Amino acid sequence: TLVPKALIALLMILAPSILSIFPILSFLPVNFQLIAVLFWYLITTAFILESFLTWFFNVYLITDERIVDIDFLNLLYKEVSDANIDKIQDVTYKMAGAVRTLFNYGDVLIQTASEVPNFDFLAVPRPDKVATVLQDLRIEEEQEKLEGRIR
Repeated sequence: TLVPKALIALLMILAPSILSIFPILSFLPVNFQLIAVLFWYLITTAFILESFLTWFFNVYLITDERIVDIDFLNLLYKEVSDANIDKIQDVTYKMAGAVRTLFNYGDVLIQTASEVPNFDFLAVPRPDKVATVLQDLRIEEEQEKLEGRIR
């Protein structure tokens, strides 16, 4: 899921070397050219760090009682949503495209009857397995209700 951003980061890292063929900044003094290149690498580092943190801190948890979706949207905003398993109404997964099908990852879409109506688990490995686990947990939760084993 980081492949597109990694390619953009690689292109950003190589951009000053590639653009040195075309003297875009040649009208500036050498010190200003150095500052411009250092500023470019500062922006590149910020892009790489933000992309990594967004990827690393987006977490989807499934327990036997609830699902938790932690979305780290940027450095200043994090959203945490959770719902009980018995509130899940529908679980859908989709794998669209050749790359997602080849590497077996996709999106799991969960509709609930709680305050947060939808959970989107994006770019999840083996989404069919995740959907199956959620369906099994729903059935087990319903069985617990019927037998009176509710916690």
